[in-house]
Amino acid sequence: MGSQELVNPITFPSITSLLAAILNMVIIAAIPFVMLFLIYSGFLYVTARGNPEQIKKAGQSLMYGIIGGTIILGAVAITAIISNVVKDFAA
Repeated sequence: MGSQELVNPITFPSITSLLAAILNMVIIAAIPFVMLFLIYSGFLYVTARGNPEQIKKAGQSLMYGIIGGTIILGAVAITAIISNVVKDFAA
């Protein structure tokens, strides 16, 4: 039997690039959910017709959508910062 080499199935050159790719996929999947929350909160507000409970529910939905969007943007910023720090240490 000849020598067999192990072939790495992952095409990313480093762990940071792999994590960045995973984060990009999560962001692409999460942005439509944030947009749906914002649209849903607008729909709730329009259909509330002055009902304080429905207006409160619409406000909470809007707040959750904004918090979700902020978390996504924060994850992107933190990833960029960590990537730059790792590149600086590697250089």
